[in-house]
Amino acid sequence: MDYDFKTKLAAERERVEDLFEYEGCKVGRGTYGHVYKAKRKDGKDEKEYALKQIEGTGISMSACREIAVSYSP
Repeated sequence: MDYDFKTKLAAERERVEDLFEYEGCKVGRGTYGHVYKAKRKDGKDEKEYALKQIEGTGISMSACREIAVSYSP
């Protein structure tokens, strides 16, 4: 992948830290990482979200399935 493209893409990417407040809200540990309770920083809603921080260098197929199952638009 082109270095300039990767740099531009990284600069445009939204960061979870900028969108959600979850510091100190760890609720547990799942199969593939830690789970945090979070709320939106922009205050658009009062819903609570579960954020999973995936560990490791690669993502297995079973981790991809878990992510797909837990995703709800």
